[in-house]
Amino acid sequence: MATGLPNYSVSKSVGALNIGGALPGYDTAAGAPDYTPSNALNDKLPPTFRIGQRYTEPLIQPSDLQAHLVLLGAFHRLREEVHTQKGQADFNLEPNESWAVFLQRAVHRFQLWVTRIIDIDDADDNPDQTVPKTRRLSSDECPPIDVIMVWHTYLLSPRTYFEDCLRMHSGLEKMGSFPLLQMCSTIDVETLLPNPPGESRSTLFKSLTGESFDPPTRTTPEDAITIHCPSCSKGISTPWLSHGGNGYAQRGFSAICNIDGGCHMQFDLETLGVRKFYEDMEKCMLDPTRNFLANTLVDHKRGVAIPQLAKELTGLVLKIGPNSRQNSKRPEDLGSDLGWKMKDVERLCREGYLSQRNRPDVATPRALNLILASYWHAGPFSMDLASAGSFIEKMVNLGWTEEGRFEEDTDTLTRCVVRYHAFLDLMVSTPGKFVVPTLDIDLAWHTHQLLCSSYQKLYEIMSIVPDHDDKVTQGAISTAYDQTAEAWKVKFSVPYSVCGCPPPVKSNAVGALKSVFSWKGKGKAVPTTLYNARPDLVSIDDNKADETHPSDHNSVALINPQEENAAQAQLRRRELVRRAKELTRSQDGEWPVVQGKRAVDHTYAFLSPVEYGVKDPFGQYGHGDCSAYSGSGVLGQFAAGECAHGNGQNGLCGALFSHQRGSLVDAVEQGILMASRLTDHFSLDTV
Repeated sequence: MATGLPNYSVSKSVGALNIGGALPGYDTAAGAPDYTPSNALNDKLPPTFRIGQRYTEPLIQPSDLQAHLVLLGAFHRLREEVHTQKGQADFNLEPNESWAVFLQRAVHRFQLWVTRIIDIDDADDNPDQTVPKTRRLSSDECPPIDVIMVWHTYLLSPRTYFEDCLRMHSGLEKMGSFPLLQMCSTIDVETLLPNPPGESRSTLFKSLTGESFDPPTRTTPEDAITIHCPSCSKGISTPWLSHGGNGYAQRGFSAICNIDGGCHMQFDLETLGVRKFYEDMEKCMLDPTRNFLANTLVDHKRGVAIPQLAKELTGLVLKIGPNSRQNSKRPEDLGSDLGWKMKDVERLCREGYLSQRNRPDVATPRALNLILASYWHAGPFSMDLASAGSFIEKMVNLGWTEEGRFEEDTDTLTRCVVRYHAFLDLMVSTPGKFVVPTLDIDLAWHTHQLLCSSYQKLYEIMSIVPDHDDKVTQGAISTAYDQTAEAWKVKFSVPYSVCGCPPPVKSNAVGALKSVFSWKGKGKAVPTTLYNARPDLVSIDDNKADETHPSDHNSVALINPQEENAAQAQLRRRELVRRAKELTRSQDGEWPVVQGKRAVDHTYAFLSPVEYGVKDPFGQYGHGDCSAYSGSGVLGQFAAGECAHGNGQNGLCGALFSHQRGSLVDAVEQGILMASRLTDHFSLDTV
């Protein structure tokens, strides 16, 4: 059965939203969730933590982590179910290919749920726009497990999620924090399978989205989606899978508007992304005070919304003048006039940002790259949401998603929370540095990001809201991890990681570690006489070592040149072998000796996830690029944000940029400088 994408005009203006404050919190009393966490987990947590110069109550609780692990276990069971599904004999997919197709369909179902159930325009019910209205998720509105999984993925990019909520998704914005306990109540904690939905819950989802409540774990060429033509908006039924490789869930997607009354335009994913840009452009031209381009509203450095700067940056890019409303055009007309390729969009934006100068010698500025990157993906979201699995698998391999794992062990999750607060303290004490978490810290970090209201309040404590969606090359992230480990050791007087990954033995060491988890063979046991100055931050137990392994799920590999990747990986292996040998001979206490012994059966992380020298190393299914999950890169010579395939006219890789993302102030200043003009009505000194 074909189900259609929502009409193009579904975005809400940002003027009616709560820009100044944090997202509202979820009231657990509203849903009366059935899931009850183990309260004993929270008993050992300190009442306050120091982060920078301030003391704060715990930002998250160990019981929050336990609830989060229930969801992660359910997502893993869902993936296993998809992997075991068999397709038709003439279209048999490998397990990972089936999962890539499933994720595309899950994103579509999430889009339908958001736009047709959650983002209901209730402006008329809230005439006083200065008072933000909160929205609570009813039990009937709880979505299926695949939709929950995509929502979870979205929240783990907090800056993008926050900005998209303010720009487009009023229902999600008013809902506030992810209803973690309510979502857990939809899962059987013993089997990690979804509980059967009530009839009203199932009927609501099916009637408003046109989709079955049960996730589509098996896809055939007969399954279709309705896509709207970018040029004439006619609905076209398109298969998810095609033997020609041009189904909507395949990288080679293309379609022709050949229905009755259609315009006969041929379009692909790039064209759909361009259409999304022109829709936003039309809204910005009609009301530049309430509508902004993607990646302009929330400051990249601080994580807070600054509408005044968003207006200025959007105005620079689109050349919005006092008569913009009169000069606005429909998206269809913009496409006809300007073109349907991303290079046409980039040319338009460069003319505005560079003051109409044809400067092919000047690479597309980074602020502009970040804007354009949001329009490569089809759909209303500013990022590709078809990603789930990497971090989940690591939690499964640790055994943390198993039933009853923490019934007797109340220390592990408590230590996770304590280490996370210490990680935030380290982040404040090393401003401007890229810090890399370990797995236990990353679990706590992810959990905190789900609690939007609490996470946004980090600005009050740290003067920033840390983002978590940057994709960084293995070389850059391994170096940053070494620096994080050194800074941690200096600040807290205990090792950052004791999993067996050789820590840096020299300040200029370049390291990396590949994740292989095993409960067997950790070398020789830890000496019983080892002095542990901070048992709240590190355990001497061999069975607790793997949880401190560095988290590498956000690293990407350059796919060109492949030989350079392989050579760098070989150098890192040699360096780590040298470190391990030096650790076993270290005279600097017993911790280095322990780490050296544990390195015997440990292999290395941050090595390339790409199989070198093969065609289509990321497969032929799914839409993701390297800035999302798969690492495929983006074709063409236009800007692609964080693309590792080529970025801007100089072909630079966004993942190689050593400097931080610039703030909105930096972007506006750069645009004004390059345009050689400063608006009289706007002063950067007032920001």
